[in-house]
Amino acid sequence: MIEQYTKATRQFKNALNQYPVLPPISANNNRTETSDRKSVADGQQQMQQPFNDQVVPSNEAMPSLNFNNDREYYDNQYQQQQQQQPLMNNEDTYLPEEPILLTDFEEERLAEQVRTQLGGPAAVDRLKVLYQELVAYDPNLTGYVHYSNIQSVTYQLGLHMADDTLRFAMCKFVSTDRQRGFVNYEDLIRYFGKCLSSISPNQYDNHQQQQQQQQQQPERNSPQKTIRPSGNEFSYDNDQFDPDERQIRVLLKQNLKHFDLSGTIDFDKLTHELTNVDRNQSGVLNRQQVEEVVYKVRIPLQRSLIYQILEKHCRTSPKLYDWRIFVRYLQEQIFDIKQIQDRSSPVYAQYVPSRNQWLDDLQREFHEKDRLRIIERFIANNEGVRLESTHPTAWFTRFLRLTNAMYTHRRNSNVSQEFVLPREEARRLFRAYNHIWDLKIDENRIQKVFEACSRNGQVVIDEALKQLAK
Repeated sequence: MIEQYTKATRQFKNALNQYPVLPPISANNNRTETSDRKSVADGQQQMQQPFNDQVVPSNEAMPSLNFNNDREYYDNQYQQQQQQQPLMNNEDTYLPEEPILLTDFEEERLAEQVRTQLGGPAAVDRLKVLYQELVAYDPNLTGYVHYSNIQSVTYQLGLHMADDTLRFAMCKFVSTDRQRGFVNYEDLIRYFGKCLSSISPNQYDNHQQQQQQQQQQPERNSPQKTIRPSGNEFSYDNDQFDPDERQIRVLLKQNLKHFDLSGTIDFDKLTHELTNVDRNQSGVLNRQQVEEVVYKVRIPLQRSLIYQILEKHCRTSPKLYDWRIFVRYLQEQIFDIKQIQDRSSPVYAQYVPSRNQWLDDLQREFHEKDRLRIIERFIANNEGVRLESTHPTAWFTRFLRLTNAMYTHRRNSNVSQEFVLPREEARRLFRAYNHIWDLKIDENRIQKVFEACSRNGQVVIDEALKQLAK
């Protein structure tokens, strides 16, 4: 009895407490009521003390902060931003390697931006000072300086241009034979002056341009071709523009290639409209008037192509062109294109079919293409069957087609009865389907199978197919 009460028993962890045992609390974290009151008093005392700035020792390597709105501070900030240009593989990629070529629309927008940002009577005088300052960076008088010099000098002189506008303008005059980043500052300043000429025509002297134009006027009538300016040289509107004749003809043919689908050019209407625009009957019009008439008559020519034709063959004076020569040139060139004919020509009906004839030709062409399409489809199907016949696993598939074809000749719908056909009819059908499905079953073998499966002059088709399939 005593041993029963003194025997050791196993005590479980949750025998007296149903909650898990918490980890012990460290003695360092014990907080008493006295320490809590002390911390609250210290916090109140710290809140009552004034906050003093901590004195930091000066660092000569770090620049001091300038909170004054000084002009010098912003100038330094601008120069630092301008000097931080993109680099790629230790090469300055701020400007391209070659001058960019712009369309007429892009040229007008860029000139408008330059004119807006440099607008003012004092800008023309500052361009002269800009040239003198940039010459100081070019001691050998090469005509080229680095773009960073142009940026700094323009900002110092008060020519406040947007960075994108100045960068885009310098891209037109970069050097192709010098280190990347050098710009022809003479052409750049000349370009700025021309953009400002519409604002201050009295301050911007065009006398030198008129002399150059008078010298080039007799040369335009000579057989020698005028040398076109290079991409990095600025060309004025009064300079002679000599496009390539071969390029004009190629572009003209490309523009009129699909024009025969919608109609032909009516030169009588074109001449009539140009005559109405030319009220003084002087025979000359500007470029915009010619373009408006061309688009009114619905001739699909690009504006650049019209400009090249006018400059090459019709120019009489700056910005004025002989429209009669323009019409005559179009007639001569369009007659060389077989699909396009002059509607007013007496031989027009001989070469250009009527609308009904054109529709009949299209219908015949469609039927011919449809017939060829059907033939090509049959050829493709037969080619597939021929290629399938060479495959070793396809023979049984073709034999199943023969079996299905044979069962289509069954007259009795009772499947419990044997399917029999007369011997001659069975031989004719087997020969035909053997040839169609390219089974290459020997004729002697078919004859032996028929002899083994014949009953009263008829062939049991079920047994014959089983033997031929072996």
